[in-house]
Amino acid sequence: MPHLSPASQKLLREIARRDKGDGVAIQYVSRGRYTVTRDGATAYNRATFHPLFDHDLVIGWDAHDEDGDMRLTDAGRRVLAELDAQPAQTKARREPSADGATALRLLREITKHDGSLVYDDGLRRVWRVASRDGHRASIGTWVALEKAGYIRTDRVSSIGGQRVTVTDAGRQRLAARAR
Repeated sequence: MPHLSPASQKLLREIARRDKGDGVAIQYVSRGRYTVTRDGATAYNRATFHPLFDHDLVIGWDAHDEDGDMRLTDAGRRVLAELDAQPAQTKARREPSADGATALRLLREITKHDGSLVYDDGLRRVWRVASRDGHRASIGTWVALEKAGYIRTDRVSSIGGQRVTVTDAGRQRLAARAR
């Protein structure tokens, strides 16, 4: 099976979905971009089409023309069936590390404002130190620091306020980093 970029795979699927045997109209949009839909909602760079032609997955339209028709070949249908049979690949996100650069920067900021409140913007999974405009980091980074024993958060009120303090282990970690 040929290697296709995600954009070329998406284009191949779009052509297969729209090709009912008489081809798909390719229309020039602008700046080297073409669409396979009448409404022009999705435009593809000219280079996205090249791998499809190189591997004989489509025939018809010439990339030097502005408009034309393109048809899916039997090889294109086979490649599409193989792509659909493969499990979806997702990038595994690494858990934030308490010893990473972001976590250590956050630990330094917490040290500057030791005992201050933690602010949650409520929209994204981000907390801020000392004020709504303070240094921000993802909740995962905060949790990593707390699991490592570098910080401690204490609930201040039933409304949800939390106070953050740096532990002795956190101060030692920063001191070791400074050496």
